[in-house]
Amino acid sequence: MKTSTIVRKAFAAGNMVRDAGLKTPEDVQRFDDIVYGEEDKVWQSLDVYRPKATNIEEKLPVIVSVHGGGWVYGDKKLYQFYCLSLAQSCLLYTSPSPRDGLLS
Repeated sequence: MKTSTIVRKAFAAGNMVRDAGLKTPEDVQRFDDIVYGEEDKVWQSLDVYRPKATNIEEKLPVIVSVHGGGWVYGDKKLYQFYCLSLAQSCLLYTSPSPRDGLLS
């Protein structure tokens, strides 16, 4: 079994425990799977989270989060609940899903 496969399985088990029962907060609006590239619509997409209480036209500070994982593990859903909590603080949050690298 490849090392990257072992890493993915071990990390995924911990993430499932961490995220069990978590849901999108009522005060956050989410826009999922916005495609920004034509080459690979799964891996070239992003999610945007923003507070519902703000006017859709209002400009907000933006945080772009790129997950760690050494190009071996993870995607934009990995830290979605962390990002959703940031969006509750009047921040516009976006999380792209870069494609895995050579070790995948």
